[in-house]
Amino acid sequence: MIALFRRNLKIYFSNIIGVIMSCLGALLSFFIYIGFLQNNLKSNWQNLPHVTKMLDLWMIAGIVAVSGITTAFQALGQQVSDRETRADADFKLTGISQFAQNFAYILSGTVVSFFMQIITFIVMALYFSLVDHVTIPQKALLPGLLFILLGALGATLLDEVIAFFMHSSTTFSRFSAVLGAAAGFAVATYLPYGILVSGAQNLVKLVPSSYEAAALRGFLLKQTLATFPTNVKRHLINYLGIQYKLNNNRLNNMFVLLLMIAILILVIILLSFTTDRRRNK
Repeated sequence: MIALFRRNLKIYFSNIIGVIMSCLGALLSFFIYIGFLQNNLKSNWQNLPHVTKMLDLWMIAGIVAVSGITTAFQALGQQVSDRETRADADFKLTGISQFAQNFAYILSGTVVSFFMQIITFIVMALYFSLVDHVTIPQKALLPGLLFILLGALGATLLDEVIAFFMHSSTTFSRFSAVLGAAAGFAVATYLPYGILVSGAQNLVKLVPSSYEAAALRGFLLKQTLATFPTNVKRHLINYLGIQYKLNNNRLNNMFVLLLMIAILILVIILLSFTTDRRRNK
């Protein structure tokens, strides 16, 4: 399993052009924000103090989560390619189980997603620091790093469920473009969570990376939100998607994220078991 994990990482990172394109794809939402969304959002929030700082930090959190989804999916393209070329059948000859194969792909996808999120975060932080003079709160870095790691795992597991049913690189490539566009809405980045209809809000709550985005927003905006009156702060927490509610109770981000990851791991185990049974027939 470790050998397969290392092989997947080596294939991904040895393709320099592919890594660059994957990074640019992850930053596409960032380019859309600074090119089209930033001024429009500012005009809607012009009555709030520190509006530029709030928007920039809010967007960093969302786009980092989006990049976690898209880059993890790109990394899982190797699994689809191996399935298409029947290389995965050759792996079976070494005695590796289907679960171990899937876990190696998940582990490599998580590593790729984690590092690409870090790169995305650094690029955006440097840009906003130079252009808008926004400073990243130091206290947000360590807990934010933890949630980026958990978000990478959650995004990879969700992507694995999708990639598991794909047997063609062409299909995978086409769906990748769709996923890149949908991810921004799935984590309430292109549109604030508070303006979504209830059905859309419920869909956002089903995406593990949305909890990563929510947690990062809370860490990055904590100092800024502390300057607002309680009623305004409460409204912004809901509107910006910093904490989600279930039956009018605010959810603990860590608990929900870990719970959803546990459910997705169970799904992967069941999928692996199903595949093993099919191949043994």
